[in-house]
Amino acid sequence: MENGKPGRVSILSQLNSADVSACTGGILAGNGNLSFSGVSIDTRTLQAGNLFFAIRGPRHDGHSFISNALSNGASGVVVASDYIHPEDFPVDKSFIRVPDTHQALKDLACAVRQRWPGTPVGITGSMGKTTVKEFVAQMLLGACSVYRSPGNYNNLYGLPLAVCALSGDDSVGIFEMGMSAPGEIAQMCRIAAPTIGIITNIARVHLEFFNSLEEIARAKGELAEALPSEGTMIYNGDDPLVRSVAARFGGGKISFGTSAGTDVRADHIEIVGPGETRFRLSYGYTDMPAKIPLAGTHFVMNALPAVALGNLYDLSPDQIADRLSRMKQASMRGQVLQFKEGFTVVDDSYNSNPQALKGMIEVLSRLPSFDRRLLVAGEMLELGRTSESLHYECGIFAANARLDGIFGIQGAAREIVRAALSAGYTDRQARFFEDADEASAFIAKEIRKGDLILVKGSRGVHTEKIVQTLRSQFECS
Repeated sequence: MENGKPGRVSILSQLNSADVSACTGGILAGNGNLSFSGVSIDTRTLQAGNLFFAIRGPRHDGHSFISNALSNGASGVVVASDYIHPEDFPVDKSFIRVPDTHQALKDLACAVRQRWPGTPVGITGSMGKTTVKEFVAQMLLGACSVYRSPGNYNNLYGLPLAVCALSGDDSVGIFEMGMSAPGEIAQMCRIAAPTIGIITNIARVHLEFFNSLEEIARAKGELAEALPSEGTMIYNGDDPLVRSVAARFGGGKISFGTSAGTDVRADHIEIVGPGETRFRLSYGYTDMPAKIPLAGTHFVMNALPAVALGNLYDLSPDQIADRLSRMKQASMRGQVLQFKEGFTVVDDSYNSNPQALKGMIEVLSRLPSFDRRLLVAGEMLELGRTSESLHYECGIFAANARLDGIFGIQGAAREIVRAALSAGYTDRQARFFEDADEASAFIAKEIRKGDLILVKGSRGVHTEKIVQTLRSQFECS
């Protein structure tokens, strides 16, 4: 049973407000016998019957929105001990005071997890977490009842919300775990208590918060440290830092990659077109041709953990091959858009980092049957003091790939363009834009039949606006 399907009864709904108060260390006022349809920390998405947690964040204090939450149908609120409600609280609602509302949210998620009998899967790594989450879920659907954390619920706010939505009908729960500081993944593991862990890779991201790749590896390795001895670790055997993390885990291990000796291996990888990559898949006693409806070795790598899980859950080779051939990518993560005017856009506008950008540039340069290949690259965020040099490095990489246009958007992306100009590109072939709106106007005028355009960027740069502009001005088939 997939997320959100009718008939899902959440574990949370089996707890009443008195139970919630007890597991969060709170003091209850109002109705102690209410049950809740879900939890919320945002009144914009709150549903009737939810329990609203008033979180004090860096930009907003949830206590300012308690009246909104109640008027939108919240059945109860969890507030900080020092909060004073400005009026009489409705007697038919639950009012729970706690020392720390964020900690209370995590405590409630722990209580839900302890009552859930299924198998939790934790996924971390520098890149590909969301794609791996989607591919694993698509592989297992039909073989078992699968729940996966929605959207980008991959931090210490989102993950507890995801855990609180677990149902007793879910036999597998798949949770994405991101981080920006040491100890965050360890906290998420205490909440979700995964018994299967997947580590995708270690790359140069979050360098604003870490001094080295080794520090990032230690932080990602908190997932392996949290797995029980009877658990299973699925890891990228091509990545030396990930291998070093795996070497310290004493439980069951499954490696994946393109290297000889990995347990689940892809080789003879061929990018056929924007919507197909073929490869040879080997695992156990199986050796067979396979394909995915996406372009790039990185997508093949993201599919291999799904193969490992499919094999663990006794899917046949034919079933695994069939599900690989029907994999769907999450929005803004490599989606191929064909336009009736004769050009193609690869929408990879959700996130970016140097390794991922280079991977997509390589895909762009290798795809056949296009007249021009254009790169639209937003600034890569959270790279710290190395930002300008890493952007320049990516610009040189793009120029060496002989792309027909290299366009940068915002901040340090100027270095991508500067590198292209230094490699001999003209100011028409390589251009910098201060923001996505300016870039959108240029690309919409520049684009023509036979073009292949990669839009790659971090959400903070809003490169998705370029795709939105093209969709609004041209017809997507």
